[in-house]
Amino acid sequence: MAVPLIRQLASRIVELQAEPLSDALIAKAKQCIIDFLAAAFAGTDSGSFRAVAGATAAWGGGNCTLIGLPSTGTAVRAALHNGIVGHAEELDDSHSGVSGLHLAATVIPAALALAEERGVSGRELIQALACGYEAAGRLCRCIDKAHRSRGFHSTGTAGAFGAAVACAVLLGLDGMGIVHSMGIAASSAAGLFAFLEDGATVKHFHAGRAALDGLTAALLASEGMTAPACVLEAREGFFHAYAGEYDSRWLFCRLEYPEIFSAYHKLYSACGHTFPAIDAALLLRAELQRSGFSTDAIPHLRYDGYRNSAVLNNPEPKTIQECRFSIPCAVALALDGGNVSRRDMATFASVPRLLSLCRRIEVREDPALTEAFPALRAGILSADLADGRHLSFRIDTPKGMPENPASFEDIRRKFLTETASVLPPGKAAALLEAVDRLEQGPMSRLSEALR
Repeated sequence: MAVPLIRQLASRIVELQAEPLSDALIAKAKQCIIDFLAAAFAGTDSGSFRAVAGATAAWGGGNCTLIGLPSTGTAVRAALHNGIVGHAEELDDSHSGVSGLHLAATVIPAALALAEERGVSGRELIQALACGYEAAGRLCRCIDKAHRSRGFHSTGTAGAFGAAVACAVLLGLDGMGIVHSMGIAASSAAGLFAFLEDGATVKHFHAGRAALDGLTAALLASEGMTAPACVLEAREGFFHAYAGEYDSRWLFCRLEYPEIFSAYHKLYSACGHTFPAIDAALLLRAELQRSGFSTDAIPHLRYDGYRNSAVLNNPEPKTIQECRFSIPCAVALALDGGNVSRRDMATFASVPRLLSLCRRIEVREDPALTEAFPALRAGILSADLADGRHLSFRIDTPKGMPENPASFEDIRRKFLTETASVLPPGKAAALLEAVDRLEQGPMSRLSEALR
């Protein structure tokens, strides 16, 4: 009989566990942690932070960090809390090879909570994160386009598998334990893209729920709960229910690098599918400045992108969440001020010149770019100027992608910027130092810095 697909994925995880931690993987994991903490501390100024802090206040005490709160909590509360907060400002990392999979906000909160509760070394945490990113990334690659077309948000679905694997590794479960952890997580995977209709903040819950469910799944597996052997490929299993079509080769094929290296890091507080448009708009802005033109000289702009970006076509966003998923808004902000920040988005709807510019931006799908996605996250911004000139800028790989990476210094600067109003300078520096030395000692050093 054929080996169940979930076992084939678990075998790849066990292989990765057995490989020595390379210097490059350690450095990438630390970059992911710093990037996640930047996003999470930024998220402490959000409505989603206040919602989860209030909703889970009665969940009891523990020894796990609740980012933004002076108190600590149980591991399950910390997983949910930090997952929601880490995703609240759209600043957390995503997988470059699929659509909508936020890795850090699902895997790190679950692994961090369990690591704090159980007391592990920094190297063990790094290994667990690499395994969690591996599982979520490979699983999502199998189903990405069909999964997205059915309206599922992979952060809440594939993310739960990643969190489960990271926790199973920290618990010391063997291959079958990893199988059952993922299989249990499959029954709780959830998340709908309906939030795009009106910018609902339930999207942030998808990340926190995935972290919580992944942690719970691993704990249940460690106590003997089992999952169906064919949970992925069964007629009523995950792949058929959530996608209908799939390519199982991604579960076990050899990749050039572990999936953690497929994570891209955000330099803007917006959906990653807006990034090609932002980079193109910055190029257009520079050309306008060289030519002595203002944005008033542009009667019409057109952005051509792949399908998942072309749906972000709201010309009149009214809330910050709607702004984050609006290419016209992102382009208008980049052209007008050269930046796309949370502060800019918060005031966008009250600035007439920005609204006027936003309404002049047409967004269309280019079938060729859709076909090239996700190998390319490309977009073309074209502008007709009042003097009759036509300008066009194409971006194939926006800044932050693995092929055009954000540097460690970029992420460090992002962390210091996002924590400036939340942490004293000495505290921020201590956190950076704790992450920098993570592989050299116990996990408790990072916990102490987080407190």
